[in-house]
Amino acid sequence: MYTYTNLEAGYSYSFGEPNNRNFHLLSVGLNKTTYGGMHGAGYGYGIATDVGLNTRNFTIGPKINGFLYFQFIVIGSEVAVYTDFKQTTLRYIPIFGIGGEKAKLTINPQIILTNKSFEPIDRGSIQLTVNFSLDKRQKKHKSISDFNQKE
Repeated sequence: MYTYTNLEAGYSYSFGEPNNRNFHLLSVGLNKTTYGGMHGAGYGYGIATDVGLNTRNFTIGPKINGFLYFQFIVIGSEVAVYTDFKQTTLRYIPIFGIGGEKAKLTINPQIILTNKSFEPIDRGSIQLTVNFSLDKRQKKHKSISDFNQKE
């Protein structure tokens, strides 16, 4: 089992309602991932920001996220705040896809929590994310004897 500190880079293709066009977003962030085992499983959490590449106004979306990995299956969620500095909307984003500790391809439907009239991007996206490892450490497991020793 290893713990990684990663620089995350991703691309999202935003599609669906309500806009008549589709959008492209760039995602950059940092995350911490623990992954390993015989069958490959783990979890990760982090922060990131989406930047609209072809949105009508300059739009960013800071977000926090968490993921569970089992073999090639990825399940997670994000909370994002999209803003063009005139209006803001808060969104909850469940995430489903394939991948592992290095990369994932996911589908991300968006649930609009606030300001439903402000829709700078569409309500769904497909995202490809790649992690570039900044630090990799083997996770130490405590044994029962570690708890019985006095310091």
